[in-house]
Amino acid sequence: MAGAGKRILIVNADDLGYTQGINQAIRQCSVAGILRSSTIMANGPAFDHAAAMVKSNENLDVGVHLVLTELPPVSPSTKIRGLVDDRGFLPGSPWELKALLLGGRISREALQQELRSQIVRVLDCGLQPTHLDSHKHVHVMPQVLEVVIELSHEFSIPWIRNPFDETAFFRFLHLVDRKRKRAFCIQHLKAKVIGAYRPSFLGRIKGSGVCLPDHFFGISVTGIWNEAVMIELLNELPPGITEWMVHPGNCDQDLLRSDTRLHEQREKERDLLTSPALQEHLARQRITLSSYRS
Repeated sequence: MAGAGKRILIVNADDLGYTQGINQAIRQCSVAGILRSSTIMANGPAFDHAAAMVKSNENLDVGVHLVLTELPPVSPSTKIRGLVDDRGFLPGSPWELKALLLGGRISREALQQELRSQIVRVLDCGLQPTHLDSHKHVHVMPQVLEVVIELSHEFSIPWIRNPFDETAFFRFLHLVDRKRKRAFCIQHLKAKVIGAYRPSFLGRIKGSGVCLPDHFFGISVTGIWNEAVMIELLNELPPGITEWMVHPGNCDQDLLRSDTRLHEQREKERDLLTSPALQEHLARQRITLSSYRS
């Protein structure tokens, strides 16, 4: 779709709606930086603030960041039995979600109910999402992916994230800050685990009518982004449509009190995404910034 040799980059911020500080940083990066796309959490604590912000910001495309872990659901607990614990929360981690799915504890109907409710909440706010991805990439799981494809058609949302990170380990290890090399190794291993789902994922996508970007980067460098890594990724950006997953934010008290491991690093990503030097380098490389809507 991108045309022979053309390089198109979609920079997408996850976690819109998690805190007001994250919302504000995403807005800043879309107005003064290279961010053109974000995905909103329908069950995020700052969802209403995020929805109002998106409607007043023509620079920002929005998708739905489907959430099946950690937070309370959008649906009533009585309609999604097996998907929530005694406290009314979704499973605590992707591993817990996978175990429940493999054990037959979560029905397809419960997955449909909750994910549909999340998309409907976004639509009811007057937003028209262009793409779907998922918190912690749980849409790589076959049971979840089947429902996501179905909902993509039901709501005419044409794009789904291609979650298979192409970051080359040895090319980037020496560019990572010394204190973060261990974290980079762990993140890269997580990307490899997710990559094991690639054959089944692409098999289900083939012929489904759903669109995927050609390339994806971001898991290996989640919480690790620096200028050297971004410059090298721009230098080596492959032809086609590429998505970068980023997590900018302002580290306020709400974020510090949350369960996310990304705190101060979100501010570093905010500053990188609004860096004039990075924008100039991107222009020199003749890379086209885009969004899923474009």
